Amino acid sequence: MEAKLGLGIIALATFLSTAANAADPPGVATFVQKHKLVRYTTAFSDLDGDGHSEALIYALAMADDSRTPETFKEANLCGSGGCVLYVLSLAPSNYRVITKITIVKLPVRILSSISHGWHDLGVQVSGGGITPSYEARLRFDGHSYPSNPSISPAIPLKNVSGNVLINADPPPR
Repeated sequence: MEAKLGLGIIALATFLSTAANAADPPGVATFVQKHKLVRYTTAFSDLDGDGHSEALIYALAMADDSRTPETFKEANLCGSGGCVLYVLSLAPSNYRVITKITIVKLPVRILSSISHGWHDLGVQVSGGGITPSYEARLRFDGHSYPSNPSISPAIPLKNVSGNVLINADPPPR
């Protein structure tokens, strides 16, 4: 048992180290720097079918001033309902924010359904008094995705399926 646990810790440490050292595309690096993100996870997927990947950034914490209590600095962009998810359209050295979704619990899924030419997203909704938890479908409206998955126009999913893009325990950078 100890040998298996040791190997698991080594594998996890290697995975976290690799993820933390991976170079972000210039548009993502610019966004991260501008928003002072210090704990985040990025994933990429071609949401609009144009042959270029969009970036999804699950943001947990940003650098802040010393007024934030120490216990909140680890996840100062999160609350009981989840953290912040940004969807970015990337250009060679810049970005455009498509959506800022304020209360997202993982996992984040890319659904096979398409709205206005963009894949729908699936996110978990729970916390903040929401019981039971459920997965919500976020449909692109031609300009953005809904900013809050717990209210309309987000739709609770009955049958959850899709490709998990950001897993429930991502290694933050």
